[in-house]
Order: sequence, then structure tokens, then C-alpha cells
Amino acid sequence: MMSLSEIRAYLTRLRPYLIASVVFFGVGFAIALMIVNRFPQMAESFETSLASFVKNFRGLPKFGLFAAIFINNTLKTLLAILLGTVFAVLPTFFLIVNGMALGVVMSLSTQSRGLWQSLLSVLPHGVIELSAVFLGTASGIMLGVSVLGKLFRKRPMKFTAELSQSFKFFYNVIVPLLFVAALVEAYVTAELATR
Repeated sequence: MMSLSEIRAYLTRLRPYLIASVVFFGVGFAIALMIVNRFPQMAESFETSLASFVKNFRGLPKFGLFAAIFINNTLKTLLAILLGTVFAVLPTFFLIVNGMALGVVMSLSTQSRGLWQSLLSVLPHGVIELSAVFLGTASGIMLGVSVLGKLFRKRPMKFTAELSQSFKFFYNVIVPLLFVAALVEAYVTAELATR
């Protein structure tokens, strides 16, 4: 378990990488808006591939939907942390692609269903889920930057200790957030989105 003071200290170290995570996601979102406006056919094919992924979750009972969302998001966030050690490339790519996905979905959904209904289908769980994802990718980017610093600047780095801290933070902070987000998505957002 991580103490509250350890969590605060880790969050302080994480802050610049958290800002970077939000920026990368925003870049992906902005790219998506440009694609929707300038290349509508590309946006439609992107939406089709997203729809085929979402089909995997359709028809599941609420608990099954919750479990599927929680497992999917937890594994992806854990991978973003682990593979962040490879020079922070994967979490950066993950953020841009997910920003693009949300941008395309929100833009096309707003055009067909209106802004309010589109926000209802994302906001209730999205705020919690994105917070968890940003924390996870920030942790992965911080690990990657630490590895780069050790390789090129010969900075001292206790890799095992850094990775251990990342895992502790993941289990103590990120997993609970993803758990709550999955519950809200399965039991609240799903209801609001169908009204």
C-alpha cells in the first residue's frame, strides 16, 4: 500500500508528465476535428473501425459490461506504463490515438444526435476514466524519460525502484479510478445514452 504522503510525492513528480499527457491527447483530438472537417471519408472509416470494436461490448448484461470495460481499460493502462519504459513512445502514441478516437466520435455524434446527448454518452464516466488514463500514461512517460536520462545523460536511476513506485501507484490510485469509471459507464452512462 502507498501512504497518502507517498501518493502526494509521486503526484508532484508526475505533474509535468501529466500535463504532457493532456497535451498529447488534445493534439489527437484536434487532429480528429481536422479529419472530420476536411476528410469526412477518412473519419467515417475510422468510426466504422471503432464501431466494430464497440460491438464486442453490445448485448452484455450490465455486470458483464462493467467487467469487460474494467479489464480492457486496466490492461491498456498497465501496458502504457510498462511499455513507457521504451523511451515513452507507446503512451504518447496511445494518447494521440485515443484523443483522435474521442474527437471523431464526439464530432460525428454531435452532428447526428446533438451536443447534449453526445455529452451524456461520454461525460459521466469519461471524466474519471480519462483522469486514470492520464495518470497511467504520465507514469509511463516519466519512466521512459528516466530511461532516456540514464542512457544519454548518464543520470543515476534506480530502475527497479521507479518501476515499483509506478506499480504501487497503479494499484493504489489508477485501478480504483478505473473500477469506478467502469461502474459508472455500465450502470449510469449506458442508461443515459439510450434515453
